[in-house]
Amino acid sequence: MDNFWIVGARVITPSGIRPGAVRIRQGRIAAIRAAAPAGSRRVSARGAYVAPGFIDLHVWGEPATLAARLPREGTTAFCAAIGPEPLEQLLAHVSARPGKAQARAGARWLGWHLEGPWLNPARAGALPARWMRPPRLAEVRRIVTAARGSVRLVTVAPERPGTNAAIRWLRRRGVVVSLGHSIADEPATRRAVDAGAAAVTHVFNGMPLLHHRQPGLLSTAVTDPRLMTMVIADGVHVGVEALRLLALAKSPARIALVTDSIRSAGWEVRKRRGAFYTAAGVLAGSDLTMAQAVRNAVRGGWADLAGAVRMAGANPAALLGLGRRFGTLEIGKQADLVLLDRRLRVVMTLVEGRTVFQRT
Repeated sequence: MDNFWIVGARVITPSGIRPGAVRIRQGRIAAIRAAAPAGSRRVSARGAYVAPGFIDLHVWGEPATLAARLPREGTTAFCAAIGPEPLEQLLAHVSARPGKAQARAGARWLGWHLEGPWLNPARAGALPARWMRPPRLAEVRRIVTAARGSVRLVTVAPERPGTNAAIRWLRRRGVVVSLGHSIADEPATRRAVDAGAAAVTHVFNGMPLLHHRQPGLLSTAVTDPRLMTMVIADGVHVGVEALRLLALAKSPARIALVTDSIRSAGWEVRKRRGAFYTAAGVLAGSDLTMAQAVRNAVRGGWADLAGAVRMAGANPAALLGLGRRFGTLEIGKQADLVLLDRRLRVVMTLVEGRTVFQRT
């Protein structure tokens, strides 16, 4: 169907949650009304919520594999992560992209999130420290040029030599810069933000703990309104009380839910207690889905449903500069939608009005 109404639902819009009907026409949201007109083509969503599709800025795996899997989790768009690698391998990696037919079959691949190589090995976590290095502008330029516009997000450690010059160069080319895997103090972090860094990668993780006399990346992350904080809300990477603290400090307007899921990445890890660990016991990544992150935020009491949906859709879209296209349920935007039942489980996922997942 190309022209139809989703009816019988509660619609989650930027102005609130209310009963209504949503018209989808030519892949876009054409109308949001109290009810569909008589005689219109309809899809019943009785008792469900209609929300903007979730956008995961940090998930591991090949784009085609992720595009096929993520719609069942409510995710309609994503950035696939790449970790630290030798230069030639990284050049080959960023040059690859999914075929149009594969991309059209599922979630929308937005591009790459380079989580490295310009990180601090002192906070490598499960990433390969041997390939971490300071950002030399010639290398940054070569990698981004090889990617032909597909590098959308880059995580850097602000204390590494040359980082601020790299941040300025990346921002001039529309690449969003996030801070992480770092031991930066407060002055180094502030200089990176002044240079154009806009976010923090998996806040609380990959950085020193909050210290009341030694401010650093974490304290700046939760107090600087310029920074969007990406967070893994699985209750393992970040405890519920810390999530509540984050919500109080930042509000849902400056938090983006991410999964950092490595289920499709082929890492040599072991799953226990709801996350993945290396053989040495290092926390490596999550088993989280975006729908679970939304549920966790609501059930944990640190966000209401409208706020959780904002953190999963509008904020990631805005961070990448894509807020005019999708991320909220508004007339004229692309019909990337997720239908959730009363328990906030995914019922149906649409990308540009096409059903890419439906629970049977």
